[in-house]
Amino acid sequence: MNSFELKIALRYLGSQRKNILVSLISLFSLAGVAIGSFALIVVLSGMNGFEEEVTQQMMGKDAHFELMRYHEEPIKEYQKITEQVKKDEDVVAAAPFIISKVGISSKKMNDGIVIYGIDPEQSKDVSLLDDQIIYGEYFLDSLQGDRDKKFPTIIIGNVLANRLRVVLGDKLVLQTFASPADMSLGSIGPKMVQVMISGIYESGMYEYDGNLAYVSIPTAQKLLDMDGATGVQAMVKDPWNAEVVAERIKNAFGYPYYTMDWKARNRTMLKWMKLEKLIFGIGLCLIILVAAFNIISSLIMMVLEKTREIGILRAMGCSRGSILRIFMLAGSLIGLVGTVLGIGAGLALIALHLKFGLIKLPPEVYNISLLPVKVLWTDVLAVFLTSSFISLVVTLPPAWKASKLDPVGAIRHE
Repeated sequence: MNSFELKIALRYLGSQRKNILVSLISLFSLAGVAIGSFALIVVLSGMNGFEEEVTQQMMGKDAHFELMRYHEEPIKEYQKITEQVKKDEDVVAAAPFIISKVGISSKKMNDGIVIYGIDPEQSKDVSLLDDQIIYGEYFLDSLQGDRDKKFPTIIIGNVLANRLRVVLGDKLVLQTFASPADMSLGSIGPKMVQVMISGIYESGMYEYDGNLAYVSIPTAQKLLDMDGATGVQAMVKDPWNAEVVAERIKNAFGYPYYTMDWKARNRTMLKWMKLEKLIFGIGLCLIILVAAFNIISSLIMMVLEKTREIGILRAMGCSRGSILRIFMLAGSLIGLVGTVLGIGAGLALIALHLKFGLIKLPPEVYNISLLPVKVLWTDVLAVFLTSSFISLVVTLPPAWKASKLDPVGAIRHE
């Protein structure tokens, strides 16, 4: 490409004002590419924001990785194991935990949930539960009830509280499920512990808020008749590097210990979010592709209009390659300007939203009042390159046709 070819391409684009139809098609092409690029930037940024929000909630509710024994065998020396895990250079906090499915009953309802036994002090650095309490307090010791009797405490999610129809200070009964072996031996029945609600939390994730409850480790041990802990939860410096640290910890302890990081636990959700982003991106690219086909129409009409001029240029010594590049430049400039305008408008809207909160969401549904957005410059670059590439490729057929015109026949064209 040289300045002569660029000058001719710009001249051809500017002269379209004489042909209103060609000019309108070019404007519609430009507008279509701009709208497609605008939609891609806004939608991808919104999906990035949602993905980050959900990921942060995953990492806030779950530890970055857990160390456990195969077959759910309890770890008896869990305090010693916890201290050993903390010694890893990438581990910033660790705490023992107990997890089990249990039955839960209020005066009006029965349900089945997952109970977490935690150490309140050590777990402060491992989860965000302390910051998610909306009623009551982060307290897992014991509270005094009727007749000066003390009850171990429990923290439940707001969804579970609504389902059980309970409030702060109400009592609940936790009970274990009888195993087939116990039933065959004629066991007296499941073990029960009465607890009092000291706090209600809200994480923003329905599955957690409706199915997870927290008690102290001694309470869980008493309920489950357990000597030890299920495992050790840990937080690392870089959550995205959690699987590497977890693998190192697993190798350090060896069999029968194994680790499970947060990405492995939420593998399905993470894959779904990435797939959703890809599908939306492909769908929106079709908008640009449809607009790009208008560029073909515009260039074909331009070739028909400039046939004599093309013949003159060929007679003056312009090569077929030069003619090809002139019309490719003309079409590409339409796509390039549309892409830049669309990306610019999308980034401007996102900036205004971040400053003024333009796009609001119902907090009772999403637990956030504003649409979360996050601009990744890799996405911006990908949109720019994709839109520009599509606009360039669709110019080939009409540009090729123009380059193949016979100079004498073109000059005689009426």
